[in-house]
Amino acid sequence: MASANKQQKRATRAKAKAKQNRTQRAAAPVELDPNDDRIDFESVDLTELFKTMIDAEKISQQAMCTAFLEDPLLTLVYEQEGEEGAMDFILAALIEYRQWSTEADEAAALAWIESPAFQADYVAASDAIAAQTQPKAN
Repeated sequence: MASANKQQKRATRAKAKAKQNRTQRAAAPVELDPNDDRIDFESVDLTELFKTMIDAEKISQQAMCTAFLEDPLLTLVYEQEGEEGAMDFILAALIEYRQWSTEADEAAALAWIESPAFQADYVAASDAIAAQTQPKAN
């Protein structure tokens, strides 16, 4: 797990990115190169993912984290943006999810992500997914 300082930096970047994404969605659409087959993650509609996550959250917070981490969109983000870009996307998406699901402000959403309970559930979900995929790799 990343150090507290690194987590804080990532959270700050994610918070700024989430705000930027909201303002960009409110602005006029940007012309994209039609030959670029990369996904514009800032314009991706996460509503279906959020609905899946909120259904899973009725079971447990760890189930919600698992639903989030198993979404194929995260694999695309990682492939196109690399580890740091993927971390920024994950934090921004989780902040946006919390705001969408509970109408919390950014500070409350960030506090939720940084809470020990969420961190424990997120790591447990990640470890469980890694354990499931490990035998398949061998």
